[in-house]
Amino acid sequence: MTPDHRRARLAGFALGTCAAACWGLAPVATKGALAGFSPELIGVTRLGAAALIFRMLAGRETGWVPRDGWSLLAGVALGIDFLCFNYGLRLTTAAVAGLLVNFGQVANVTLAWLVLGEPLTARRLIGSALTVLGVVIVNLKDVELDGAGSMTGNLLIMLASVAWSTYAVAQRRSARTGRGNVFQLMAPIFVIAALVSALALIVPDAWHNPGGRMPAVMLALLIAVCTIAPYFLYSRGQELLDVVVITIVLSSTPVFAVALSWLVLGEAIGWHVLVGGAVILAGIVVVALERR
Repeated sequence: MTPDHRRARLAGFALGTCAAACWGLAPVATKGALAGFSPELIGVTRLGAAALIFRMLAGRETGWVPRDGWSLLAGVALGIDFLCFNYGLRLTTAAVAGLLVNFGQVANVTLAWLVLGEPLTARRLIGSALTVLGVVIVNLKDVELDGAGSMTGNLLIMLASVAWSTYAVAQRRSARTGRGNVFQLMAPIFVIAALVSALALIVPDAWHNPGGRMPAVMLALLIAVCTIAPYFLYSRGQELLDVVVITIVLSSTPVFAVALSWLVLGEAIGWHVLVGGAVILAGIVVVALERR
């Protein structure tokens, strides 16, 4: 391995780790923003700002609406994902949410088999089984929350993860002919997602936003650091690392989510969260180590 190659790999690891940290911060920043803003407004603001940025980066040739049905489906699924995630996070902790979003791996494996024709390999089945086991353990949490409310929140987070997996698979199936960069693909999808999330603004409580300095800071972090920045970091990291390696690096996202929930929000991290998180992480790594 040449020095240039080693430096490129090191840069790829750094970029991938930063992307994982940004996505791990998302539950924490969302929880903080929810103290001053409604779930509906947070979703619209986050998706709308990202759509505008991606549209500017995509170039003038890019349209505002998707060219094909798969991109349209991806946008609808992404909008549902953000709404379910925000609603769920009001009822559970950021640490638990940061772990339960990985339930999407099970949906991802299933949808990749049904829609993309990818095989159900032994690693994928074992990884999915470990993920489900970890999710069950996390739901046995000993965090001091109202039982019924927190369970509803957890179910909404898992539903959000299924919606995100639908977005991911649909985006992979979408037409890419004539697109020079990834932002030309993502911009129309995010526009549709923002419009879908905007439908929830008809709820009267969506306009109850007391605001506050810290919620405003968290909302700004959510838009810049947790939505826009990770895509820059991830796309660049993909250019420097093999897809398997970058996937393994990104598997550290739930670790960042739990750690930041404890450091920033002071959430109690019970043994169920730690054990369940470790099992979920094992399931992610099992699938990530599969030969592509």
